[in-house]
Amino acid sequence: MTQSAINYCNLPKEWQKLCPILNARVEQTPRKMKLQESNAKSLEKFLSSTNYNFIYLSELQNFLPKNTLELLIAINERSLDKKEADIMAKYLQELIESYNFQNVAAFDENTSHIIGRDWHDIDYSGEGMTWQGQKAKYAPYGITDFKSINCLKKFFAVESKLPYFTKIYKPRVLKKHHTPHGNAGCIVRRIILF
Repeated sequence: MTQSAINYCNLPKEWQKLCPILNARVEQTPRKMKLQESNAKSLEKFLSSTNYNFIYLSELQNFLPKNTLELLIAINERSLDKKEADIMAKYLQELIESYNFQNVAAFDENTSHIIGRDWHDIDYSGEGMTWQGQKAKYAPYGITDFKSINCLKKFFAVESKLPYFTKIYKPRVLKKHHTPHGNAGCIVRRIILF
């Protein structure tokens, strides 16, 4: 990592686990998900000055650091409500605990591309999709954005039924339980995938 990468991660102590991801996002060459040094500085300033006590978001960085970073950026740059972000962080923790994914890293990577964003803020370049097409696809399910707990629950209620979800994330829980999808979920049986 370059010397400049070391210099621009001055996040407060409680958020230092996010520095490698923040540094990588600023240093990366591809435009998709790239952050400017000004984004990093703005986030640092926000986190240094906020008095909000993030309970679940702080914990989430231990499991889903990329999603944690995106939620913090969404609060700072995309007007995501702090309380809503913390509730979303709690839900994501419940989701990964419920599914007991073998591939949490892939879940963190993929979900970080959408979390805390409006449809037009999602970059689908290189995926053969557009935000307009995806928005139309998910409109019947009431998924208007990824900035509310309700839309997030609706999204994962839909996504968890798709073949890629099991293939990529590899859930490994076998028991009857309530899904963390709230009203969108129901009692289901999971399959162990080894």
